[in-house]
Formats: sequence, C-alpha cells, structure tokens
Amino acid sequence: MKFVDFFLFIDYKIRGSKKLLFFFYGILNTFLTNILLQISLLFFPIILSTFISQIFNLNLGYYLYGKKVFQVKLLRKKQYLKYLISNFIIWNINSVLIITLNSYNISKNLAALIVIPFLALISFMYQKYFIFV
Repeated sequence: MKFVDFFLFIDYKIRGSKKLLFFFYGILNTFLTNILLQISLLFFPIILSTFISQIFNLNLGYYLYGKKVFQVKLLRKKQYLKYLISNFIIWNINSVLIITLNSYNISKNLAALIVIPFLALISFMYQKYFIFV
C-alpha cells in the first residue's frame, strides 16, 4: 500500500466523524508543522520560528480542514480571513506559552511539544463554530 493510499483509506474509514477527521488531519498537519518548527528553533529566535511554522500551518491547515474535515465545497476569502485571524491568535499564544515554559528552564523544543494539545483544542473549536460553519 502506497503512503497516499493509506491516507485515502483512513480518510474514507472516518469520513462521518468531524472530530476523528480533525484529529487525523491535525496529526498530519501538526507533525509536518512541528518538523519545520523544531528545525527552525535550531537556527532562529522563538518568535520567528513560530511565525514560519504558523505560515506553513496556515496554508496546509486551511486546505486540509476546510476541504477534508469540514467538507466545504468552495473555500471563500472570508473563511480564509477568519482562518488567518485564528492562526495569528494561535501563533501569539504559541509564542507566549513557549517563552513562558522556557523561562521555567524547560527547553524551547520540549515546550513547543507540550503546548500542542491546548492549541489543537482552541483551533478545533474556532474552526467548527466560527470558520467552517
């Protein structure tokens, strides 16, 4: 089974549950975004690293969540603007939480991993009730 076939199979099996689809595509988006974030944190300041990863997350996430999770037939500029605003808010929360945890001598890389569940919850709720309604 090819890698792409695996994702299509999983997508088909959980099509009826927005929460499961969000979880599935969220893992994919989070995994790819955090690879970029972890690498960026090695070379750039926290604020720039989180910004770079949020831009990537913004575009990949908008497509995955809009088309695959919430099954929007036509993605609109208004939705993208709302999604952009939510990502800006999440980027700021992400930066503040990483900086705060880092101030308690938790490595910034570990701190970035710790905040994932909290950010995912905020993201799902905002998308479900304000963006892709």
